[in-house]
Amino acid sequence: MSDITLGGDMASTTKEAPAKAKKATPARDVPYPGSPDGEWFHYTPEEAARFLPWSALQLKRRAYARQIPHNEGGARVTFTGRDIREISEMTAVRPLAETAQRRSG
Repeated sequence: MSDITLGGDMASTTKEAPAKAKKATPARDVPYPGSPDGEWFHYTPEEAARFLPWSALQLKRRAYARQIPHNEGGARVTFTGRDIREISEMTAVRPLAETAQRRSG
């Protein structure tokens, strides 16, 4: 047995437990929300987060608080392409000239 204080190599005497590999879930083929196939496709929060300005966790929290449109089929939060487009429209900022015309008109 080596002693590290005497310059020995501790790597040869310690056994490291092998790291557990996480099970990789295969990525599914996800259509774009604006496409005909994507309109009714159910996206997970992780998939929807790729198209929206929030993380999957933020999307779940906003869905549970009923702040954004979503689906709760099977006790899981999902988003259709229509939901994603509606959320995107909710976060859109209109140009100042456009909002001024609405107020004066």
